[in-house]
Amino acid sequence: MSPKSHHFIEWCLAASLTMMILINIGWGIFRYGGTYYYMKITRPTGTYPITLPVNVSATGYQYQGLATNSKGEKRTIRFQTVAADPAPFKRGQIVRITYNQRYGVTNYKLVHARP
Repeated sequence: MSPKSHHFIEWCLAASLTMMILINIGWGIFRYGGTYYYMKITRPTGTYPITLPVNVSATGYQYQGLATNSKGEKRTIRFQTVAADPAPFKRGQIVRITYNQRYGVTNYKLVHARP
């Protein structure tokens, strides 16, 4: 194998790796990115059964309310807790919700716990 051929193969592998990394980053932004909305929790609007990884049943909670983004735009958002964080939120807590135009709510996070 000639040195030119060896460098060409290395270059192709590096370019392929770079392209795959960029595609993964782009997909992550497309699928899981979105606008942050902030919602004050009042009470759960419903419950549903979830299964934790160790085959233990738990109760998931559904919330719905008016959420506001950083520009002051309001949107009614409904979301459910997931197995990684199934516990209910308390009245008055603020939750940051990531809302994606194509996929709806993709993430939520407690940002303010009321004492």
